Amino acid sequence: MRGTPSRRSAEQSQEVVMASAEVSLKIAAPMLEVAQTVQEQGGEQLKECYQCGTCTAVCPWGDLRSFSPRRFIELARTGLEGFENDAWTCVTCKRCWDRCPQDINIPQLFQSVRRILLESSSNPRTLNQPLGSIRAVGNPWGEPVEKREAWARQAEVPVYGPGTEHLLFTCCTNDYDARNKRDSQAIVEVLRAAGASFGHLGNDQRCCGDLAYTAGDTAAFEQMREANRATFGRVRAGSVLLTSPHCLHAFKNRYDDPEGRKRGDGNGQGETRYRHVVELFAEALKAGALKPTRKVARKVTYHDPCYLGRYNGVYDAPREVLAAVPGLEFREMAHHREASLCCGGGGGGVWVETAKGERLGDLRIREALDAGADTIATACPFCVQMLESSILSFGLEEQLKVATVAELLAESLRPGEG
Repeated sequence: MRGTPSRRSAEQSQEVVMASAEVSLKIAAPMLEVAQTVQEQGGEQLKECYQCGTCTAVCPWGDLRSFSPRRFIELARTGLEGFENDAWTCVTCKRCWDRCPQDINIPQLFQSVRRILLESSSNPRTLNQPLGSIRAVGNPWGEPVEKREAWARQAEVPVYGPGTEHLLFTCCTNDYDARNKRDSQAIVEVLRAAGASFGHLGNDQRCCGDLAYTAGDTAAFEQMREANRATFGRVRAGSVLLTSPHCLHAFKNRYDDPEGRKRGDGNGQGETRYRHVVELFAEALKAGALKPTRKVARKVTYHDPCYLGRYNGVYDAPREVLAAVPGLEFREMAHHREASLCCGGGGGGVWVETAKGERLGDLRIREALDAGADTIATACPFCVQMLESSILSFGLEEQLKVATVAELLAESLRPGEG
């Protein structure tokens, strides 16, 4: 009997120690529960990182602010506070993944964390409107469905139907944003000059869902994926032409492989072929279907959109198109093709507020000017918005313009000498 109190005391002491250890663990790793959930929901690659720091070394944010993907991964893996603050900085440009010796899909890790944070409303408030609009009206701009086809109707683009060769799927930004509608009109102009048979979905079209996915709203992404799959199944398009690299990536890769487990490019389900419009333009030029004759006297550099280049390997086609434009003097920026720097618009970046001088687009403006260009050409509506925003913030509107590849090609196809 004498030993009983001592045993009881020992057990009580052990319980106190265990409770203390649990409290200490929660204090040391207050986000451990979130970290475990992240790993369970697609972030299992966290365990494969050995903290070499290559991702941080190549991240374009390094020239503008203190942001370390390596640190983010370590904090997310251990459950330490801080990673939730960096979760919305990544623009999913893929430079880190391409150079990771462990082949870790780092953009996907950010998406996994965002998914958890979004569930607890721990996201930038500026993302609430576009994500809510995608669910409600099928586009991130909050515009009514009935207005989607307004520009196409004005341009007399027919609705896609039997016997039409190409389905032209325009990005929401091409349909609703006044600036990018000019790109849509130029695309139509070039397709007509090439003699292409094409049609538009009209008001039946919905957002591709790429923004929703990269921002962590997988439910909205799945809603858009199923809506578009149903539409594609109904119209049975054999060839789909995209105006946005984000739509291209969603249809070719993300719909079948959301978490990016396959390294190579896919091509969606079934027999449908998905291409960016610049790929068709390059083919038409080689075949002689397009004959640009009007001089476009500009010094042009090309900004590679991340989702067209790094994600889908389309580097040559836009440059081949620009090379065919008479009078155009081409200048490469210091970072181009696989090494290109992001504009800052991916991963929801278009809707995240960034101070002047801290925008990734600012880096591209400097490089374009250093290359001696007076025009930055690109092939992505988000890139157009981000680059023009940086130009405007520095008051460089007279020195530097942004034009899409389609706009420059369309100009060279018009009558006259330029």
